[in-house]
Amino acid sequence: MATLYNTEEADVICAGASARSLAFSCLRAGLRPVTCDLFYDSDLSARCPGVKIASSSWPEDILSTLERLPALPIIYSGGLENHPELVRRLQDRHEIIGNNAEVLERALDPFTLSRCLEAAGLRVPEIRRAGDGSSCESGWLSKPIRGGGGIAIESASKAKTSQGRYLQRFVDGAPASALFLAGENDSARSLLLGATEQLIGESWLGATGFTWCGNLGPLELDDEAHRQVALGGETVARELSLRGLFGLDFVLTDDGPVFIELNPRYTGSTEIIERCCEFDAIRHHLAACRDGELPPAAPDVSKSCGKAILFAEAPLELTALPDSEEESGSSFADLPRPGEKIEIGSPVLTMLTDGEDLAKCRSVLERLAKDARSLLR
Repeated sequence: MATLYNTEEADVICAGASARSLAFSCLRAGLRPVTCDLFYDSDLSARCPGVKIASSSWPEDILSTLERLPALPIIYSGGLENHPELVRRLQDRHEIIGNNAEVLERALDPFTLSRCLEAAGLRVPEIRRAGDGSSCESGWLSKPIRGGGGIAIESASKAKTSQGRYLQRFVDGAPASALFLAGENDSARSLLLGATEQLIGESWLGATGFTWCGNLGPLELDDEAHRQVALGGETVARELSLRGLFGLDFVLTDDGPVFIELNPRYTGSTEIIERCCEFDAIRHHLAACRDGELPPAAPDVSKSCGKAILFAEAPLELTALPDSEEESGSSFADLPRPGEKIEIGSPVLTMLTDGEDLAKCRSVLERLAKDARSLLR
């Protein structure tokens, strides 16, 4: 299927490890994105021009790839924020619609994040520098300072290196994520758009450990938890000078939220908030980044939605594309081409659904995962 337009007609670049959800958000906002990511799956290539970068040369090849494209504004998704030195070089040629390299340098420091949240009276887990002896204790995680998607998080007692890592005390509870917009309103620096339950290491999705594999939303918070989450977003937006969309991960415990990580860019949960609130995230992202403007209030919720990523538990290929179920509001995305080889541990496809509540969304996603597996070999 041909794309809807060619590269010369594009007006924005979407770059990241996976750009499909961001690109589709841009399309819903009336933009014409050209993409640069690791997959350039079939459903993305059917809608947008783009370039696939080999994983062996990620992210270095982004520079040379974008030099062959028009000098359009860039919106980045997951993965690129971990390379502020690369973003700094991109800034020389492109407008960055999001957080610039200087902001990312501060936002990537887990100790800075922990200090500013704790100073605001919010709960954070104890963190230590890797190699200080905590790795011998139980209840500690070893995490990459520049990571994402839960990849390479492991028990500190099993960590083989301390290079580029830090230690964080494990927090037991329900993993969750909040999505915010940061701007420069007189009364507030950020707006809490909504929260979602995170799917982490789900075996029915072929995921292990702390691997992020989806979201269910919206997650209802009681008044005090909502106040704390909103304060968390306001605090980091102000202290770190954030702009536009960003996410703040937390664990919801019996005593309230404990804040874990900051994602200073468009997040994987954005399309769930867009879907369940019928919210145009990118239009507001542009207004927040360019003009400092925020919506007057958070969007109203119209339905529950879910998103889940199926991972390969062995080397495989997709023999046929699964059918969407329009009557139930279920669909598939990030679709590889039939016959494409998928390595163990890599994402196979994404499933999206609507439902009456989070439990029903999860149930449908579990069924869709089972159906999709029947197409794998």
